[in-house]
Amino acid sequence: MKTVLVVIDGVGDEPNPKHGFKTPLEAAFSPNIHYIATNGRIGRINTVFEGFPIESMVCIMGLLGYEPERFYPSGRASFEAIAKGIHLNPSDLVLRCNLISLDEDKNIITDFTAGLISDSNAKKIITKIELPYSNWELYPGQSYRNILIVRGVNSDVKNLKCFEPHMNIGNNTNDILPYNKIDEHDAIINQVKDFLIDTKSQIAAMDLPIDCKADMLWVWSPSTKPDWPSFRSRTGLKASFVGALDFLHGIAMAADIHFDIIPGATGYIDTDYKAKGEYAKKYLADNDLLLVHINATDEEAHQYNFLGKTDAIEKIDRDIIGPLLFELEKKYKGEYRIVVCGDHETRSTDGKHGDAPVPYAIYGVGIEPSVNPMSLTEKNCQQFTPTLSLNFLKEITSR
Repeated sequence: MKTVLVVIDGVGDEPNPKHGFKTPLEAAFSPNIHYIATNGRIGRINTVFEGFPIESMVCIMGLLGYEPERFYPSGRASFEAIAKGIHLNPSDLVLRCNLISLDEDKNIITDFTAGLISDSNAKKIITKIELPYSNWELYPGQSYRNILIVRGVNSDVKNLKCFEPHMNIGNNTNDILPYNKIDEHDAIINQVKDFLIDTKSQIAAMDLPIDCKADMLWVWSPSTKPDWPSFRSRTGLKASFVGALDFLHGIAMAADIHFDIIPGATGYIDTDYKAKGEYAKKYLADNDLLLVHINATDEEAHQYNFLGKTDAIEKIDRDIIGPLLFELEKKYKGEYRIVVCGDHETRSTDGKHGDAPVPYAIYGVGIEPSVNPMSLTEKNCQQFTPTLSLNFLKEITSR
């Protein structure tokens, strides 16, 4: 049996008073998602784990059956580093390092992507930044997403508090600098804090293109080297992954799940949906499970863009889910299941992640259609008791 799991990042939302008290999922024209929901069944998944941040890393780990208590390295940065081919030691501190935009006074975060900075402009900045210590390494990544590694410090990352820039638009950087929750005199995190402040003057002094909107480096997601058993050894399933984000490529590498770098897939609102759909179809033949992740919906919600998030859902439906459904019906009829779900809620009303259970729809072999067929919406799913994410994979892949 083939199982396709389409994870629409941050798809859950709340009614928006500026748009008729609808959610983007309700407003979107998504006939293929509607088909899956009304010919199969809908429900909810509890993807949030107490004591862990509400973010894609944790939520997708749960959907894959990896318990955060055992396998979460306190942040996604180490997985992004692995995806870049960077060697890590157990004693290294790894931090995600965003380029961000600030207001005119250079204090308030206005854009966590630095205006979706180009790879070339980002690389110019990252390669020119002067690091304060010889055991520090700064690696350029995709656009605003970069990696800072502090080698050989054996930091207890669970005690480090860093603030996600995408959750702090409009906040003053001076109020949300990183710190150690146990030891205010932690030398390493205080050095990191001083470095962040210093990057403002370093970037301001650089000769950069006029359209470059980067003002500061911002660290978050402190982590250490992960050590995971393979996905196949835990589940018996051969799997492939379609997605663009570095930390998800890192998860795939840690779990020994196949993936390719897809041309045009950016992990942002400008991603090539059709390219993802084509790669997804290609992977069907040789796998028991196919995980397809699309991040554009989450990015639009962080920008308070209701219409952008709605449009992203429609593109996912048209260019990814529709072609997958057609291919599954054509080649694997009676031998497949397809699931559409979120990883967490991202509200377009305030740009924040939420802890509400995420909606899902499932259709295929062995799935009894609902007595009263309903579209996939947050409201329609509220009547169902949430499934725990750690149990979800077994539910959708077992006959």
